[in-house]
Amino acid sequence: MRTNLRTLAVLLGLAAAGSALAASDTLHAVLEDSKASGKGLNFYVNGQAIPGVVVSVDDRYLVARSQGQGTIVIRLDRLDGVAGFVTLPGVEKKAP
Repeated sequence: MRTNLRTLAVLLGLAAAGSALAASDTLHAVLEDSKASGKGLNFYVNGQAIPGVVVSVDDRYLVARSQGQGTIVIRLDRLDGVAGFVTLPGVEKKAP
C-alpha cells in the first residue's frame, strides 16, 4: 500500500512538472514568434500590462522594446503571462 502511494505521488509530481514544462515551452515559442515577426505583445508583470516587441529572450530574462518605455528587461520568473496576435505551436488557424 505504501509503495502504491509513493508511486502515485511520484507520478503526480512528474505530471505537474511536465505540464509546467509544456507551458514554459509554449511561452518561449510565443516570445520567439514575436521576436521573429516583430509583432507586439502585452507582457503582464505583477498586475501591470506592458506593451512591447521582443528583442531577445534567454533562460532568465526577456528584453523588449516599446515606443513609450524604450528598452524593457523582464525576469521570466516574474512574467505572469503574455497576450497578442501570435501563432501558437501546434494550433491551426481556422479558415473564415
